[in-house]
Amino acid sequence: MSIKRFILMILTVVSITFANDVNLDKLVIEAKKTNKHILVFLHITGCNYCLKMQEWTFDDDKVIAAIKKDFIFVDINVRDKGLVSFENMKISKLKFAKEIGYPIYPTCLFFDKNGELVYDEVGYRDEEKFLKTLQLVSSKAYNDID
Repeated sequence: MSIKRFILMILTVVSITFANDVNLDKLVIEAKKTNKHILVFLHITGCNYCLKMQEWTFDDDKVIAAIKKDFIFVDINVRDKGLVSFENMKISKLKFAKEIGYPIYPTCLFFDKNGELVYDEVGYRDEEKFLKTLQLVSSKAYNDID
């Protein structure tokens, strides 16, 4: 097992143990302070494409560096316990995904520093394609897309 994977596993266990709830409203405040986008990774247990993104795409050194530089990363397994707080809603993780219109997994949602959903990608993306997405979002090129 690689050291990166071990650290990621430990951090995941710690986050599951201590923080089942996700407060996107607080993350929007942090995004404003840091001038970053928020990247929400929605996935579900038992999904092979979700697992592939976790084990390959999000384990890539270039992807990790790009996320750390320009994004606040939020990992939401919609089957996990806990609530999501966002824009006066406090609902289950699964209901959050359904309420915002993304009940398909894996899905990556990109919010700007004001909490506006500015871009999304539904489905698996390999490292190269996902790096292009990260660049598109971090450069705000989504403003040029109709």
